Amino acid sequence: MSKLVELGHLQSTDLLWRDGFPDWRPAMVVFPPRGSALPRGPLRGVPGGGAGARPADEVTTDPAPIGRKRAVNEEADEGDRPRRGRRVLALLLLVAMLAGAGGAAYIYRDQLTGMATPLIASFSASSGAMDIADRKSLETPPLLGFRVGAIDAIDATLQNAALWRVIKREFPDWYAQRLTEASALARESKDDAVIGQLVARKLVELRRQQVANGLSAKLPMLKTVAAAYYDSLTRLRKHSPEACSGFIKQGEAEPLIVALLQGTEHTAHLQALETAVFEAIAEGRQVPRVHPRPSQAQYGQLAKELSNRGWTQTDFQMLSNKQALAQAEPDKVCQLVQEFFGAQLSLPDPEVQMRLLVDSLRPVFAG
Repeated sequence: MSKLVELGHLQSTDLLWRDGFPDWRPAMVVFPPRGSALPRGPLRGVPGGGAGARPADEVTTDPAPIGRKRAVNEEADEGDRPRRGRRVLALLLLVAMLAGAGGAAYIYRDQLTGMATPLIASFSASSGAMDIADRKSLETPPLLGFRVGAIDAIDATLQNAALWRVIKREFPDWYAQRLTEASALARESKDDAVIGQLVARKLVELRRQQVANGLSAKLPMLKTVAAAYYDSLTRLRKHSPEACSGFIKQGEAEPLIVALLQGTEHTAHLQALETAVFEAIAEGRQVPRVHPRPSQAQYGQLAKELSNRGWTQTDFQMLSNKQALAQAEPDKVCQLVQEFFGAQLSLPDPEVQMRLLVDSLRPVFAG
């Protein structure tokens, strides 16, 4: 099970179930990446450990630090072993089916075979509780529901969405201002499309103010953002090159993206990315870090990987030239940026990966 997770066969929004779960749960909750803190809430995940890792609902909810050894009732554990074996087998079969049926979502899965860590968009809990209990919080449209009018009612609606839980926790004053603005616009009979567009622009502004904090996050969190970004580009490119290109250039403020965040099949993965971005910002605010810049040799490793994927000199020049990129066809823009991040995520050396991602993620945070 851990190996399947390690090889990246689960996506952030894949749903998992095993005997004992009251409902389906997203992979990012059941299997956080190695070394990350566990999300708080009714379910605690398992750091992707070895063969002895316990299923998520069998991990104690003792609030002690993860590193502390916890007592286990060996007698009960021994008696439950056959039943647990059947449960794990059932989950293993389920994941195998998900990996097969979900192959269409991994459009370039073969390019990422060499990835050293899973592309699972999970969220660090080091800066506070994410409190994502299930996929609903990602599927809940974050740019919809402003017309309920009263501030308390808008707040109650927004708190069903994963993104707004993080925003309210980390930026309470900013969040309160958005509630006030949304309520005022609702009283003026503005619809959700207009209010959603305004809120999306404000989100972009907030993200741009927090670039340094976002880039101060630890490598696992930066990889989470990069993997979620890659996943969104892959899905958007298949859906609409124009939406994909607009997303690269304007982020969530792109009108086509605002519409997709208002209740479509793309809401979950786009919100997963936005939430990961602000979780990275939260982590960077706690402990500011300055990551070293990539060396020329490390840029060379990335260039070699991209060349192996068929990049020409024209492709390299286009990606490094903002004017040329702005004039390129939408699908070409999407292809280059998507493959650019895919190549970095496939590099086996974590040190090289970290330095390159810090550099490459700057425009993702800055918009």
